[in-house]
Amino acid sequence: MKSRNISLTTAIFLLIFFFFTANLSAQQGNGSEQTPDYETALKTLLALEQKGIVNADLYNQIGLSYYHQGLMGKAVLYFLRSLRLESNHKEARNNLEYAFSQSLDAELYPQPTFLADLFRKGIDFFSLNTLAIITLIILVLTILCLHWLLQSPHGEEKTVQVMWLLIIGFILVLCSVLLAFKYKDYNNINKAVIIGQMADGCSGPGEEYGNLFTVHAGLIVHISRMDKDWALVTLPNGGAGWVHASVLERVKP
Repeated sequence: MKSRNISLTTAIFLLIFFFFTANLSAQQGNGSEQTPDYETALKTLLALEQKGIVNADLYNQIGLSYYHQGLMGKAVLYFLRSLRLESNHKEARNNLEYAFSQSLDAELYPQPTFLADLFRKGIDFFSLNTLAIITLIILVLTILCLHWLLQSPHGEEKTVQVMWLLIIGFILVLCSVLLAFKYKDYNNINKAVIIGQMADGCSGPGEEYGNLFTVHAGLIVHISRMDKDWALVTLPNGGAGWVHASVLERVKP
């Protein structure tokens, strides 16, 4: 995984940018007399990205710049890239949810069940690195509990040792499952975002096939298969169709 550490210059740029941009939802209704130069800010931030800097704050600010220029697809793309690095990034999460509320395809996202929503929040609460460290610590504790149990004198009551081993072991299994889902999501190369203003879904890889649906910028899809310049995508509601590859971009750079 690339390092997320940023240089002092990067931090200064982000700090300057922070002063004239803010969370999407927080800015609604505020009539500022001076309009921030988002185009210049975006060029500066993209230049930092091109230098190889991988940082959740940077991606979130790029997303904000795109949003304020009316490029919803690119905005959602970079909010997702920010959350890919730090799933507990509060500002990026709020910005993404606000962008979803403005989406023309909001009805395509199914409402999650209580358990599914709870599981997702559990995964998102910890970043990948944090969860990996926690899992490693729990693994060490499990080994120590097992050692404690095996080293107890023969014939001695071992209820306490067994109880702690079961508790720590259960937590280890839970953390391992969460880590597996987290790692799979981090390396998901099939998640993509519609970046074109509109995209027509066809029944086959070509414009000569019948139109199945029309979606708009910012919709999150999954790429099932590629055929030259066409991609078979699955919509959030389970529908599928072929769209031209030029109208979408993968979340994983």
